[in-house]
Amino acid sequence: MEERPPSRPRVAWEKSGAPQDRRPPPEPYEVTEVQPLHADAVWDAVYEEEKEAIDCIEAYVNSTEKDLVQKMQFLNSICTLCSNAGNKGSTEGLDVFCFTNKLAENMRVLLSKEPMEQLCTALRYHTMNAIAALSSVKALSEDEILRLLNVCFQVVFYLPPEEDLNTCLYNHTLRAMDNMLQILLVSHPTSSVSKELQNILEVLLPFTVSQSKIVRERAMERMWNLCGFMASTCWQKSLGKSLLPSQRTDIILRTLKKIIEDCSIKDKERAKIILDVVLREPATWLMDVPNILKFIHRNLESNSTPVQQILFSVLDVLTNQFPRDVLTSVLTDLPQSDSTTLDIWKTVFQLTETSGRILEELCHVLQDQQLCGIFNSTTAELGLLRLTVMHPTDEILKELCKPALLQKCLKMESLPILWLVLRGLGLLSERPEMAREIRALLPNVMNTMRSANAHITVKALNIFRNVMSHLGKREASAIALELAEELLPLFDHVSSEVRECSIRLFKDVTEAVVWWQKGTMKKNVHRGLLPLLLHMSDETPSVAQASRETLVTCAKFLKWKELKRQARAENTVEIRECLVQKDRKRVDEYLWQSLPYLKDSQASLRYEAVKFIGVVVRYFWEESEEKVFEICSALQPLEDDPHLAVRSLAAGTILSLKREMRPATARDWLVQLCCWHH
Repeated sequence: MEERPPSRPRVAWEKSGAPQDRRPPPEPYEVTEVQPLHADAVWDAVYEEEKEAIDCIEAYVNSTEKDLVQKMQFLNSICTLCSNAGNKGSTEGLDVFCFTNKLAENMRVLLSKEPMEQLCTALRYHTMNAIAALSSVKALSEDEILRLLNVCFQVVFYLPPEEDLNTCLYNHTLRAMDNMLQILLVSHPTSSVSKELQNILEVLLPFTVSQSKIVRERAMERMWNLCGFMASTCWQKSLGKSLLPSQRTDIILRTLKKIIEDCSIKDKERAKIILDVVLREPATWLMDVPNILKFIHRNLESNSTPVQQILFSVLDVLTNQFPRDVLTSVLTDLPQSDSTTLDIWKTVFQLTETSGRILEELCHVLQDQQLCGIFNSTTAELGLLRLTVMHPTDEILKELCKPALLQKCLKMESLPILWLVLRGLGLLSERPEMAREIRALLPNVMNTMRSANAHITVKALNIFRNVMSHLGKREASAIALELAEELLPLFDHVSSEVRECSIRLFKDVTEAVVWWQKGTMKKNVHRGLLPLLLHMSDETPSVAQASRETLVTCAKFLKWKELKRQARAENTVEIRECLVQKDRKRVDEYLWQSLPYLKDSQASLRYEAVKFIGVVVRYFWEESEEKVFEICSALQPLEDDPHLAVRSLAAGTILSLKREMRPATARDWLVQLCCWHH
């Protein structure tokens, strides 16, 4: 009669001879280290020296009732017998002894009776050590080992989730399984390692496709650990050939996941070893381009620079090996309106080693009928875009300059395609005669500036700047009025490059307006004054410089001599006073325009916004104390600003405002502020 599992797993774990938390068990390969066999080894000598272990094994085999202690003694005796026989080179006859006593079958039965719903003893751990020991001295047949493996996988993979188990016992059990699998390979001649690996993987395969996520995860982790072991040995060349294509992809994705996520140092090292093998043999490993690209896309933006460099290195190798598949997959398998997709697309074209091949493959991809169907275009329209990445000779640009076809491409909802179109238009806009030909496309180009992608916006801004520089003032003026309103929101773009390009283009636009349209332009110029003042303190020097130069141009346009003089001198104190005093009617507008900058990501802009507000509120005392209260409420969060200068200035400004209020108003303000704060 089988004993019931103990109700106290921890006690059973200790009494069963299992390793303790503070003393990890010896690895199986340490217990069963194989020494060279001696030619004169005979079973009689083994029997005499290991009589106690042999008697224990035979007693267990012949016993009808087996308790936990007997099972442990049986398994430990097998390890002792194999280890000592191996060390002395006296392994002859062990296979006959194992066959006669049906050790493989006895261990299989022992394992199969372990409760699947719990892990209370170290029987699984010791059984796998015993299997490893028997394998190291070649005492079991291949069929016996594979049958035992199947049972081992069943009684471990189908256990409850780790959080419901004794963590220490569970981890030791998994390590014993990993070491057992490694020893199964080590114990075979080098010539047959590949076949042995295939045998192991065939037993593992059903578990890797189980409907249970826990079972799949445990099986895949064992496969991954085994591959890591193979990759770190002289057998790494046979590793890829032993795996199915789908298994290779699973190993690659798990390897990359280990690299980019938190895991043990040992797993990190193993992942680097596997990745090194993968990148040296891309033709074998990187065949599943869509799934690998999707993984890179999912993890590219959310990780640190070192991780991004690793992912881009994989992309480089992938593109070198399968350029056409990569180009097609970016256009068909990745989200077309996503900035990360465009980052991948741009990187592909920056590969100097494959530039020639990329161009050749792009020609094939863009003329693919299936792809044209996806984008609802013709081969003539998409095929034209191949010219945008060629060396821009006169002949190439003449062939590219087909505004009607380019206009259709501009309307395609794909950032990679749009990037190619704008790249081509950028080249055409540098030539005066061609800039005039593509002028009709500018409304479509203007629509692309509203894209959330900084690269696309910058390309569009540069096209406008080039085209306007080649047009007469009358022609440029018509574009300028519509363009100015689109540029103002871009002054505060998260990308410093967009900020700089939009501010410089606003300067060009202001200068391009003819005299009879200046009245219409004034409204936009007035709206640009405060942003330009604040961005004179931009943390990016080139943006600050562009803001100063554009503010000078705006002052000249408005014929404000004092503002022009102070802007040239970069005197922000006087510029504030000038804006407030020059046009009292617009002070209210400036004030509300400044409030969003209190939440700007740049501390320098938050600081300047508080400074400007401090100047403005002086003009509201007699007009409306209610406005002053609203301003104080807006400043209140900055008293907790992470930057000391901003905190101090905000606190000082609020204090100054409270002092100027009438007592009753100040009292009401404090009450409301306390309620708001709570």
